[in-house]
Amino acid sequence: MLLEKIIGQFKKLVEVNGLNDHLYTKEGSRLKIKHERYSQLLFYAVADTYCKANNLDLSREPNAGSGPVYFKISYGRQLRSLVEIKLSSNKRLIHGFQKQLPSYQASEDVMNNFYVVIRVTKSEYQIKRLLRLYDTVPKHKNMPEIIVIDAFPQPSASRK
Repeated sequence: MLLEKIIGQFKKLVEVNGLNDHLYTKEGSRLKIKHERYSQLLFYAVADTYCKANNLDLSREPNAGSGPVYFKISYGRQLRSLVEIKLSSNKRLIHGFQKQLPSYQASEDVMNNFYVVIRVTKSEYQIKRLLRLYDTVPKHKNMPEIIVIDAFPQPSASRK
């Protein structure tokens, strides 16, 4: 599926090609995590190019009644998918998975859902908690797929 390729390319760019640098600002010798909006805009930049090349409609923050989801990608009525992007530092990471995404899915009448979590902290506690929850939830046809992208800064290869 094309949406999985888009998310896969975004993951590669963040994890391998240095796009993660754009998720932080330097304050002296310390890195500060930028607002979640920056990661969403970076995803939009990647997804927009793919969607235009493949005649897909990409909507940012559409709202069909239950609040705005970050991205809806569609090809007519046959293919409608949602992508929700959250940083691992977001205190409402679990809430987004349990409450927001199912509500958006129902109001947007979509087939596929992707919950993209971008790791921006040293701690992986929130992500592990989310994945444990995911394992306990009964699986169903429209179950969102969780994709974790590791954006936590790593030392350069010359310093390893």
